[in-house]
Amino acid sequence: MPTGITWDPLLADRIVRGLSLGVLGQIALPEPLARLVVLGRSDGPPQAQLSLAATLVPTAAGGTAVLSPFGLGQPGATRIPDELTERFDTKALRGGGFFVLDAEGGERFLVAPGLMRHVTVTCGVWPVLRQLIGPSAPARPSTSSLLVADDLDRFCELLRAVVAATYEAQDLPVPTLDLTLRVTGASVEGALGSLRRLGTTLARLPGGRAPGEVYDPPSGREDGEEATTFADVGGQDLARAELETICLAVERPDAFRAWGARPPRGVLLYGPPGTGKTMLARALAHEAGARFLHVRATDLVSKWYGEAEQRVQKAFDRARAEAPAVIFFDEIDAVARDRSVSHEATHRMVSTFLENMDGLRETEGVIVLAATNRPESVDEALLRPGRFDRLVEVPLPNRDGRRAIFGVHMRRAERKAGRSLFGEPDEEQWTALVDATDGFSGADVAEVVRRALEAKVRSRATAGRIEPDELLALAGGIARPF
Repeated sequence: MPTGITWDPLLADRIVRGLSLGVLGQIALPEPLARLVVLGRSDGPPQAQLSLAATLVPTAAGGTAVLSPFGLGQPGATRIPDELTERFDTKALRGGGFFVLDAEGGERFLVAPGLMRHVTVTCGVWPVLRQLIGPSAPARPSTSSLLVADDLDRFCELLRAVVAATYEAQDLPVPTLDLTLRVTGASVEGALGSLRRLGTTLARLPGGRAPGEVYDPPSGREDGEEATTFADVGGQDLARAELETICLAVERPDAFRAWGARPPRGVLLYGPPGTGKTMLARALAHEAGARFLHVRATDLVSKWYGEAEQRVQKAFDRARAEAPAVIFFDEIDAVARDRSVSHEATHRMVSTFLENMDGLRETEGVIVLAATNRPESVDEALLRPGRFDRLVEVPLPNRDGRRAIFGVHMRRAERKAGRSLFGEPDEEQWTALVDATDGFSGADVAEVVRRALEAKVRSRATAGRIEPDELLALAGGIARPF
């Protein structure tokens, strides 16, 4: 039996006060299922009605993975295992579904096959999720936290049983789940969009991405790269310290709530090119255990009216749906310039940013990062408190910083090679090396190390080490920035 489907104690209180329609939690599942999505809403007093809905989505190979709030899609449903009805006091329905009954014999929860090979577990009807045909479960009263807590306990228990029975019926190992239902603030539209993508074959660009598609390297790293941590970012101690604090907003939002404080929402990283702004963003996502969504300026621009701001909106929706997440807008000055000197299209883009930054107030676990080489070009409205309220400078590294960056890239190369590659410089050689790289960015220092390694490859050497004098000679061949 899978364990780990629980609910946040604050959820019950929020339901009693009234909860707008949103995603309470979602998690990826191994085949034959793809995802479990839980939606919820409640009316505030005096109506006090609670509606919950969970959808088990199969993989695209098992059926068309398309979900809408009305339940429309292609016919054909995932079969609900018969063994499941033996675990509860149930009332069978034609078509393979059943009601879970309460102590008085009332119809409490509905478990039914959906029209798109989905299995749905519902308590209450539209506007959460409505079966196109067949019965629906009545909404539950939410007049007190005790009633709500009882329903949430039963709902989580039923979800665990449905997931377990689905895998057991196919002689597959039951996955261990780790899902806590909470007020995420994630929009239903974002969750539906991610589900639709399960059944869609995208026309990919040569690089493997569709036009306007948000890139989300796993664990904050590019394809084929090892995970990036703060230890991998050398020469930016002050910026690292600032972002390590930001990690708390993702890892421990309860700590802010306990002191009545608002977690930071946005961070603008600014500084010259090549100083490590993108690496810091990836490291933040990895250290916080969050999804990293990398949005470049080229992902957003479009020649079609209104499409650019739609892409911005989709990026924010996806971050909310997949929280905890770090969404990183690279070169934001290219798409969010000062509106007083910009085209009408920029006005719409900035307005979309403002609406979404302000709309993050109920979303825990989403941090918005942006990077620019020209902070003075970014529209002032984005920089006020509550939006990009932290400005973190990522400057050119100083002497100690350049030495640390050399060490980071030398160790990284040795980890990949599985052996020692560099002779250890003495203090005099370190002094000469950092003097020779005065004015270099972190990317320039990394290029010195890369060229030293490339020279050994081109010489067909299979052993030996790279000596400090070789690094010093190559540093003189790297063009210095003006």
